[in-house]
Amino acid sequence: MEEMQKVRNSRLQTLRPVAVSVLAAAVLPALFTAGRCDELRLSTMANCRLTVEDRDNGINPYDFGRNPAWLAVDFDYPWIRFFFGVEETSGELRREMDPNLTSDVYAGFMGSKSLSDRQAINGRFTYGRLRDREVSRSLEIDQYNDCFYLTDLSTGDIEYYGPSTSVDYSLRLREDLFVGGGFDYDICTGLKDQYTKPQITHNYFKGNLGVIKTFGGKWAAGMSVSPVRIQNRTDFSKTDEGFDNVIRQYAGDAIYEVRTFSDYTISEVLFGYEAGLQGFYDGAKLDAGIIATWGMVENEIKFGSTYRYPKGYWKQDIFDVQAKARYTPGGMPLVLGAGAEIKIDDGWGLRPNFDEVLLYDNPFRLYSGSAGATWLARGINMAFTAEYTLNKFDIEALDYGANLFRESGIIQNIGRLAVEKRVFDIYSFRGGVEITDYPIDRWLKMPQNIDKYRYTAGFGIYTGGWEIDAHLEYAHSSHEILDSTRKDLAGIVWFTRIMQ
Repeated sequence: MEEMQKVRNSRLQTLRPVAVSVLAAAVLPALFTAGRCDELRLSTMANCRLTVEDRDNGINPYDFGRNPAWLAVDFDYPWIRFFFGVEETSGELRREMDPNLTSDVYAGFMGSKSLSDRQAINGRFTYGRLRDREVSRSLEIDQYNDCFYLTDLSTGDIEYYGPSTSVDYSLRLREDLFVGGGFDYDICTGLKDQYTKPQITHNYFKGNLGVIKTFGGKWAAGMSVSPVRIQNRTDFSKTDEGFDNVIRQYAGDAIYEVRTFSDYTISEVLFGYEAGLQGFYDGAKLDAGIIATWGMVENEIKFGSTYRYPKGYWKQDIFDVQAKARYTPGGMPLVLGAGAEIKIDDGWGLRPNFDEVLLYDNPFRLYSGSAGATWLARGINMAFTAEYTLNKFDIEALDYGANLFRESGIIQNIGRLAVEKRVFDIYSFRGGVEITDYPIDRWLKMPQNIDKYRYTAGFGIYTGGWEIDAHLEYAHSSHEILDSTRKDLAGIVWFTRIMQ
């Protein structure tokens, strides 16, 4: 599930699936997600997804819509993959309670297999360590997932350890009818190394059910339903020095309570769902798809020692429409692509004792259009890709408790250039650059007018039934006035065994 965010997703989802979940984006990112998707080649080419044709980048219900029912059609051959990755982000250009440095190390395996001529399954397992360093006052895994947050007076490091897994299964009932199911599950625990030394537990589950009906071999229509549950719990115990814990519970940026205690538990439990309709066309020259998704989430925050009392509610209603098309003109080594998205995301916060009074209102609107082209220079075995995305955001962050009202209409430009060179159909060398002139924060707490430059490179070796791929990344963010920067580094290696 996957976008409001990040919040922290820029670092946690370096390689996020093409099918971006409305809810995951809307709530809290799953941990160690970089091993989750099958698109390392695309990531080394600056995430050019519109026109770069790849076995994991088709315009179909599974690659574009994460509808598990289409896995049996999308399956081409069995494989198993082992992977390892390291990612790091550091710098002062951040929000107040973001970590100064984060590092993510993970390893795992994934694979795909046909169980019969009617069934296919795909799965992944990852184990990772996520370290947040120099975390100022924050006592949560994601301080910016809603308008309620916890602080103490310390700056320290938090380390999270835990596994992440996902499974998708597909069954063909008839030649034109497919059903499927799957799930994502993550769990991790973390401990802050400074007083008040809270233990933080994150638990994420998302189900995924889908059905697909084809019409005449070129058309397909589908539906998917995904329930989601996320629980974040922060446990406090009396310190080794025997001191009581003192924290502040914030509702918005101005209303807070000071709590003193020995043992205490604070939990967030989020329930939600998303339901989507999908339509696709697969022609000789044109592939196109459209996805309309509705989502709803409710996050309940509770505090207490033995019995936990509700202290806040965060709710969201989301409607998202995405469209994508790819066209190959006859007789030309050219691929053209276009995409569009409209997203309406309304979030608001309430307190149980004042449920008639709106505490926080956070409407979010996105209107996006993109276009791109890939030129295939077959004589020299090279491909050149250029893509451009124009996003318009209308965001309001209205904190009625603090009497702080932030709003902004933002135009964001994203440009991508990439190149790939193949040698002897064995070696592949890739590179790309992505320029973003305004990374978005839906709470409007990041400094405005940030420029981010992201450089990617990679290579692949394909021989003897093995595929070895590597991804390297460097990104640099700066502000035209502030004397501060932020940098990203990443390295990922895949070893894939083709089992034919």
